[in-house]
Amino acid sequence: MSGGRHVVRPVDDVWLAMDQPDNLMVVEGLMVVGGELDRDTYVRLLRERVLDRFPRFRQRAGHAWLPWPGQWWQDDPDFDLDRHVQEVRLPAPGDDAALEDHVASRLSRALDRQHPPWEVHLIQGYTGGTVIYTRLHHALADGTALFRVVLALADEEPTEATDGEPDSGGPGLLRVARSAIRALPGTGRLLRTPMVAEHLLLARRPASPLSLPPHHSKRAVWTPSIDVADLAGLRHATGATVTDIVMSALAGALRRWLLAHGTDPMVDDLPTMVPVDLRGSAALRAEDLGNQFALVLLDLPVGIDNALGRLNETAARMRAIKASPEAWLTYGMLEGMGLMHPRLRVFATDFFARKATGVTTSVRGPDQPLHLAGLPITRLWAWAPMSADQSLSTSIVGYAGRVHVGFKVDAATVPDPQALVAGIQTELAELTALAPSR
Repeated sequence: MSGGRHVVRPVDDVWLAMDQPDNLMVVEGLMVVGGELDRDTYVRLLRERVLDRFPRFRQRAGHAWLPWPGQWWQDDPDFDLDRHVQEVRLPAPGDDAALEDHVASRLSRALDRQHPPWEVHLIQGYTGGTVIYTRLHHALADGTALFRVVLALADEEPTEATDGEPDSGGPGLLRVARSAIRALPGTGRLLRTPMVAEHLLLARRPASPLSLPPHHSKRAVWTPSIDVADLAGLRHATGATVTDIVMSALAGALRRWLLAHGTDPMVDDLPTMVPVDLRGSAALRAEDLGNQFALVLLDLPVGIDNALGRLNETAARMRAIKASPEAWLTYGMLEGMGLMHPRLRVFATDFFARKATGVTTSVRGPDQPLHLAGLPITRLWAWAPMSADQSLSTSIVGYAGRVHVGFKVDAATVPDPQALVAGIQTELAELTALAPSR
């Protein structure tokens, strides 16, 4: 099926230009299904629900002079699905460590830009079932759109979370920020715009063991899934949302890691970039692929020395995002960068990327369990790429009443990523212990 020929939008061209050998612009995702998924069945679903619906996945970006010079999405004349879908089997015992090793072996491998820039690994032999490991170039689409493309393989259509309860089943940061940006900026936001713009321009990442030049080697690790029901008492006692709690636990885990690596005195805040989806809840169409998101710079309060104080401050900062014009300012900046000369574009994107230690993707998936080819989907992660010299990408995905947290790290900067996993677990245990029994 031909997808026609379409110009690469300037905002998408930004991501093609941002690829660096030590930080690739690739969105990584893991989906675990219970049971063994047959490759032929998966390929059939992939053709019917992704390739036929989104022809972009049969296209590559190439330079053309007519009708005007630029990058164009064009059908790959040598498209071969076998090139893009690989089946592998983990060595015994097929545990998380074996899966982490396989993922690590691919994280630093650039996608072949002579063909559509994506690949899927159907990983068998995992103790939890079959793992679908996806790698998709950011120029194809942003992480939220690609997350929805992957979920298009599910047997049941996911229903959108309602807005009545902010965090009934998972993170809601994207919904909160999206509501702010999609509305026309009111008087309050307009008055704050100069201050926010000044903050974006003058903000500086503090020196820390996480502020090192990037290395080629990367690692990915993840925590056991978090039952949202276990956080009910804490939410009731503090008024915090699930997103607040998980973000606060992330701040605490990073504080513990920094202290263990000789950070003295402790920095007050550790900035992370948070992507914000702008599409809303409408069904994803083929023409909606591409990048439609903004960024907010969230300062994680690692300098506060007690868990409850970190939670209260995190919740306050999350509430401040609702009234901030930062998201629509950064979206305008991304659009503007796409019109710059390529050298200026790289300089501008690096300038803003270096203000953050990394990126934190918070996505709320469907509240109800989904199935793929009759097999239950049990766990989901989706990592955004790290830009410039960033060293940490955190994935927070809410799905079916549970939250899945994962880390992708620069292996030289963070040689012990399991310490972050342990830190999240310790922080959540400490926080939930503060809640009175009901």
